[in-house]
Amino acid sequence: MEDPAKTAETASRRAMLALGVGLAGLAAGSASAADLKSAPSAAGTMAAPGRFAGKVVLITGATSGIGRATAHAFAMEGAKVMFCGRREALGAEVQASIRAAGGEATYRKADVRLDKDVARLVDACVKAYGGLDIAFNNAGIGAGGAVIGAMDWKAHNNLMETNLNGVLRCMDREVSALRPRGGGVIINTASVLGYAGSAGTLSYGLSKAGVLSVTRSAALQLARDNIRVNAVSPGPIDTPMMGGGAADASGKRTPSGRAGQPEEVARAVMYLASEDASYVTGEDLRVDGGARAS
Repeated sequence: MEDPAKTAETASRRAMLALGVGLAGLAAGSASAADLKSAPSAAGTMAAPGRFAGKVVLITGATSGIGRATAHAFAMEGAKVMFCGRREALGAEVQASIRAAGGEATYRKADVRLDKDVARLVDACVKAYGGLDIAFNNAGIGAGGAVIGAMDWKAHNNLMETNLNGVLRCMDREVSALRPRGGGVIINTASVLGYAGSAGTLSYGLSKAGVLSVTRSAALQLARDNIRVNAVSPGPIDTPMMGGGAADASGKRTPSGRAGQPEEVARAVMYLASEDASYVTGEDLRVDGGARAS
């Protein structure tokens, strides 16, 4: 009769071997599907049935860049998307593009600096789609660097009202729609510039450091309501905000050697919004090609 101890040891080795083969296959598949040095292809048409089927998603600042890519990505995964921005022509264009691809999305003009606009946006989302499950607070602006000793307070305050207070204002209104659903997810757009000082982007970096802080604090406050709160921090991303070659120049200085694409940030947002991240809250996911790794 075979020694039971040896039998168990053999079974254990076989299991480890099978696990190793499986992980190797997974790694090979991942390598072929995602290349750090190469930009991904843009999102396509609607998937069926989609991992966000039946979910209602609210996105601010979705008329271009990261917000636009994320609105499209959620809609292609079956979500009903309410999104806003200040530029009506672009909003109508994004709405038409998503619907033409088979998704469901509705644009509403709103300015996150105005509480009345945010309140109306959330109310319109609930009225149109019956509730709210996921909120992506992405609206933000860039600006020239503030100079200590010669502050442009109007420009500084406008940036803070948009990038920081706009996020807080949205969360304050969104929780009233998330709670009746038994909880939900909030994701805020921060930035790798929120981690370190920068002489040229003082106001912007300050606003994004504030987003990181308010994300952690909100996660602690809202955990009892089953509401997860996280952030994404993009590095150099090829968007209109980083036009004029700025994204490409900054991207070349990252370990990946390139600028990121809006779709890559969208995928990070979708991970944080999904059940795959069900035990993740109060965290920030950096999407920066390794810029903050060193």
